Amino acid sequence: MKTIFDKCKLGNLKLNSRIIRTGLWESQQNDLDAIYDRYERIASSGVGLITSELYSIYPKDKFIEHSYRMDNLNFMTMATKLAEITHSYDVPIFSQVEFIKYNRGIDLDIPVNDLTIEDIRKIQSDIIEAAQKLQYCDFDGIQLSVGNNFFLSKFINPYYNQREDDYGGNVLNRMRMVLELIKVMKDNLDLHVSVKVNSFDERKDGFDSSESLEACRLLEKVGADSIQVTRPLSPLYFTKKLSAEKELIDYTTKLIDSVDIPVIVGGGFNNKDHMNELLNATNIEYMSMYRPFVCENDFLKDWINGSSNQSRCMMCNNCYRTKKSTCYHF
Repeated sequence: MKTIFDKCKLGNLKLNSRIIRTGLWESQQNDLDAIYDRYERIASSGVGLITSELYSIYPKDKFIEHSYRMDNLNFMTMATKLAEITHSYDVPIFSQVEFIKYNRGIDLDIPVNDLTIEDIRKIQSDIIEAAQKLQYCDFDGIQLSVGNNFFLSKFINPYYNQREDDYGGNVLNRMRMVLELIKVMKDNLDLHVSVKVNSFDERKDGFDSSESLEACRLLEKVGADSIQVTRPLSPLYFTKKLSAEKELIDYTTKLIDSVDIPVIVGGGFNNKDHMNELLNATNIEYMSMYRPFVCENDFLKDWINGSSNQSRCMMCNNCYRTKKSTCYHF
């Protein structure tokens, strides 16, 4: 029988449990000690893998005030310390490298269809440079968001991408920028490359589940090491739609049967018994959680010792809406 606290492997990485902590916003940018303390509590709790908050590669990006800038003079010091903390508990750490807007000099927020080939190469090289920094800081992996509503997710989405060159049209062409990027990283860096992908997009003529499955097979083919399944605006989505978890679980089980690399699913989980039931009723092996770790960094300790099986997180989404790395209520 599987349990969420099984020791397991994600590719070549050894995990202390099947639980992946996913970060999002960073509201303590000016208090490194608070960040270090938060990561130590998470790493010591029984988590299997930590994925950082968003790290922004562009200083004029939409969420720059709510994420740690990679051009910050303290970034390398901070990132190296986080890797040191998590590794002291035998917990690997990934970085989320994301951006919403691509700016070309004074031209701000350039749409997908207006990118030149030089722009595409610039984005690829900027992400590769970010990955090089992370490897130097002893991070174990990088997570690219080709999901939610970040820029790369728009590039692969036919709702936004109507390009008529080699980077538009069918799924392979729309995925080309990401596939080229991953191929270069895997050929030149020693990092686990995880990719966050939308299961489907609710927009008319958007990215549907069949295209998502095809995109994931392409990601595996070029060397991606794992896939994390998500949805656009997922925290709000899981609060509003009772059927959301079933839709996501159904998609995830299909994806697991379609690829031979690890697949991680996150769906608003906050109950140990429910998560164990899903593990044993499906082919799912890994689950990610976001809001419960904001509410209480080390809540997994209570799950392990049996004093609780439910996170005290109220799933109110205030941390998501207000873009905080600390809880509104606790």
